[in-house]
Amino acid sequence: MTVVHAEDLPVRDRLAELGLSVEQIEGALRRAESERNFCTPLDPVSLPGNIFWGRTIRFLRETYIPDGWTSASPSNVPLLVAPSGHFAITASSGSPETGYAALTPSTRYAKGNAVMKRVEANRQLLLFGELEAEPEHEDAGDGIPTWFLLYHHSKTDQGTRLHAELSLPNDTGSRGKISSWYERIILPWIDFEGFTPFVDDGDDQGGIDIPIERLS
Repeated sequence: MTVVHAEDLPVRDRLAELGLSVEQIEGALRRAESERNFCTPLDPVSLPGNIFWGRTIRFLRETYIPDGWTSASPSNVPLLVAPSGHFAITASSGSPETGYAALTPSTRYAKGNAVMKRVEANRQLLLFGELEAEPEHEDAGDGIPTWFLLYHHSKTDQGTRLHAELSLPNDTGSRGKISSWYERIILPWIDFEGFTPFVDDGDDQGGIDIPIERLS
């Protein structure tokens, strides 16, 4: 059964255990949204989503590296690695269920082999109770649990609402979309009044890790 933290105090307490805070994550998301908003309908349709994804990762790194976190990109998967080296964080757009405690989200798009290997590593670590184990692989960021900062934009009458959660997947799911979670930390939504909502744009890692499936 998935562990879900949705109330304000449990959310803040769990994030603090991970060395994170609501305010710092929200600050990174707000900065990413500001840069995404420089796009116009004349830009390529995938650009706003790629900008938001890339800037979210960059701003999380800028926020937490001064506190001893490090950046790593094993197999071109961009990570923020905790000071302990025991877990890492990446980012991904999510389905419309993202940010709702009573619903089960998935990643918005299918992920490629490198990302799915990290999720499979999560499953193995959870199965054998070794979430605090020391990393055994040579590459920085490998062999440790990977949390996903999921986010989803939706339209409102005033502009855009951003839902987000920090969640730990425990299974690769089907057809490349991650939809099974061991733990979810639901973050407060953020409203952006007057911002142009690009809700049908592209997604992260499109040119980095391409899933390949056999045609049926």
